[in-house]
Amino acid sequence: MGRARAGLAFGLVALAFAAPSQAKLTDMASVQTVVTLEPNGVLDLLERVSVHADRPTAATWQVTMQRGELFAQPSLYVDGRRYGAGDGKRAGTFLISRGPTGIRFDWLQPNGSHSLRIAYRLALAGTAYTDVVDLSIPVWEHDWPVPVRKLTAALKLPRPPRGRVILWIEQRSLEATVTRSGDRIHLRTRTVAAGDPVTLHTVLPRNVLSTFEGVTVKTKPGLAAILAARRGDSRAWWPWAVAAGVVLVVSAVALRTARSRRRQRR
Repeated sequence: MGRARAGLAFGLVALAFAAPSQAKLTDMASVQTVVTLEPNGVLDLLERVSVHADRPTAATWQVTMQRGELFAQPSLYVDGRRYGAGDGKRAGTFLISRGPTGIRFDWLQPNGSHSLRIAYRLALAGTAYTDVVDLSIPVWEHDWPVPVRKLTAALKLPRPPRGRVILWIEQRSLEATVTRSGDRIHLRTRTVAAGDPVTLHTVLPRNVLSTFEGVTVKTKPGLAAILAARRGDSRAWWPWAVAAGVVLVVSAVALRTARSRRRQRR
């Protein structure tokens, strides 16, 4: 269903995927990532980056993707100036191309300290099961060669979720604070090491979405397998344990009822 309905109005393009060449940047003071989950499951991503280069530098931003995901509407601004499509080697232009594991932006980063803004959209990056919607959201990519001193991220949901929300961070070793209020999820962390990606894994109730054109749809429950994979356990044992417990309770109740009826007959 999800992939069959992938003809979204803004013309997403399916591409294969990215380890870019490393840019020689000298400092990453701060990163602010804003992710908007649309009612149909499409993700709008915006990265605001404070970056310093000691000379004009060939820079690359990598969007890590999985096979079958869709990418659209890239844009790049430096100090509020919109860069145009081009070869990425001339000032004021950027190039979009395929990489081994994703989609890459290439541009000429000017000398000095500047504010960089990168935006794009992803579809079929999440999976809707019969019980939950599973999203792995890339709030910071793996290809920057210098550490980030401060990273904040916000995920805006279409509506406040009614039901259980499960959140965790990958890398698990990263010390981060994740909070939720209404239809907002916030992440804060410091000192992300050079080359380390940060992913916000989000498991939401299905009622967050209105339609499912922008996600892959699987007509089966997914929560047990998601949690089992998080534990590194290939078998989702706990639902079976719960089911066994329910059977035992029902059996006990039935046994007590049968004994009571026998006594009444006597």
